Amino acid sequence: MGALMRGVDRTVEFALFLIFLTFSIVGGLQVFNRFVLGLPLSWSEEFQKFGHIWMAFLAIPVAYRRGAHIGMDVVLNMMPKPVQRVIGILVELLWLAMAAAIGFYTLRLMEVAKFQDSPGLGLRMDWVYSGMVIGAAYLALVAVRRLLAHFGLGGEPIGKGGAP
Repeated sequence: MGALMRGVDRTVEFALFLIFLTFSIVGGLQVFNRFVLGLPLSWSEEFQKFGHIWMAFLAIPVAYRRGAHIGMDVVLNMMPKPVQRVIGILVELLWLAMAAAIGFYTLRLMEVAKFQDSPGLGLRMDWVYSGMVIGAAYLALVAVRRLLAHFGLGGEPIGKGGAP
């Protein structure tokens, strides 16, 4: 199971790399076309906006998995270990609830968005928003893995620092 989860993690991180690389290239092309050729690309700004949506919602769970989100744990570290554990479990449950809310409400939004096309690229807007659902599903997976680790059932290592 650990190898499968590492594979999922690396796939998401590679997708983030490709998204960032692609919209960096498109941004460079836009600057070149606008200022050198005098022919701005009509679709590049929209492409970059959509890339940012996908990137943000895939990067949130990656940062969470790595313990890279900012935290205020000075008071938490002063509490007894059992209290720290309870608060840790509560935090994981809140992340799981947030993932469920993002996924649920984005799916509802996608029901309407499937009838809309983006003006610059002509993409169906539900495809654009699907990055939010994929990110929410991955966030839920990470939250469950971290929650299981609180009970010694495998999963993510708890705490701050680098990737597992």
